[in-house]
Amino acid sequence: MFLKALTCALALMACTVQAQTVVATEHQWTDDVVGSHILQVGADAWHINTSASEDTSANLNSLSRLQLANSYPVWDFHPTSPWIRFEGGLRVGSDVLLSMKYRADQPTGSRLDEASVDWAFHTYGIKFGVLDPKISWCRTYDVDSPWVRENNPFCSIQPLNFAKGSAPGAQVYANFIAGGYSLQALAGAYRPLWWNYAPDETPTLDLGPTSAVKNHTKSGVALSATNLRNGTEFRVGLLRDHYQAQKDSDTANVPYHYDVQSDVMFLGANWYATQKIALRATYFTYVGDMVRTLQSQAEYLLRDQNSKYKATSLEMNYQLNATHVFALAHVVYDFNQNYSNFNLQSGTPAFQSGYAGAPHFVTTNTSVSWRHDWRKGLFTVLQYSDARVSQTHSSLQRQLSSNGTALGFRLGYRF
Repeated sequence: MFLKALTCALALMACTVQAQTVVATEHQWTDDVVGSHILQVGADAWHINTSASEDTSANLNSLSRLQLANSYPVWDFHPTSPWIRFEGGLRVGSDVLLSMKYRADQPTGSRLDEASVDWAFHTYGIKFGVLDPKISWCRTYDVDSPWVRENNPFCSIQPLNFAKGSAPGAQVYANFIAGGYSLQALAGAYRPLWWNYAPDETPTLDLGPTSAVKNHTKSGVALSATNLRNGTEFRVGLLRDHYQAQKDSDTANVPYHYDVQSDVMFLGANWYATQKIALRATYFTYVGDMVRTLQSQAEYLLRDQNSKYKATSLEMNYQLNATHVFALAHVVYDFNQNYSNFNLQSGTPAFQSGYAGAPHFVTTNTSVSWRHDWRKGLFTVLQYSDARVSQTHSSLQRQLSSNGTALGFRLGYRF
């Protein structure tokens, strides 16, 4: 509650304070210590129209699956809400960099995305602390983002954001130049339960208040390449997530045990079609397998559930001049789930029932936006989004669709 109140206060200050502003404020503490920071605060306002007024089992959660600004917010949704972004660094000598990234907003809540120590030697380096696996191009901390809300659900929906999000751990990396490209290779191991950082984090699955995560590990690799001649960028990232949890049974005192393993893959390309037009294409996939068991002397129940998510996005940015940017994006998000049930027969777990495509839905989002940078750090963004969902549920033998539109406005201030 304190962080939420603090965020509200800072956002209100952003609308009233008149101050000298630069993109990155730099401080020379000593001859060997240099610090810099970027603080962005503001408020977003949304007007949303949808064909479904609420989520129900009858309409297969048609409202949230549109994935507009009112879908799966961490804080209670309000049409107008504040937000804050902070990014800071402290360089000690030529080899050590201390970094911090923090955000708070309605869709994803309050989160420390980075608090790390980076020790570089020659072209290699190692990092410790709360780290970003760097398997995406989400614009969370971009100072020139053209969006009120990013269109890719892996960036804007918290359960999916968890799937590729930060955690305490360690990374090793190498930077080198080959064939006209600047390359960075990175590998890391992460432990979300360390320091009580994310004790309840269960990517893409809400186990409820009577659950407890017992073990959670992540490991991943990422490779980035930038063409030194024309600025074209490529990135590929892989992240494996494994966690085990326990949840009280709804019908008995015997708890359920969950074992979930998932893999996230990211592919991205960013290039300039002209001096003023930048294009970006990304492809996200998530494949997770969950085994849920309830075992006692009286019964044995098991569910094997496989979930597949993928999001394909295309984006174009047109830089009219130094203060005006226009953007167009199209995203297709596909979700499919299959599961099988087993029970105890003659002392052996036996197949009982199964469903493929329960549920299966495809969300398509097309958005346009206009960003204007005013004087002294003040900026505004206007965004219009059109979302459509087509979904089926094989176990219910039903098919339905829903649609919605959202008009968003962002008022921001950059210190």
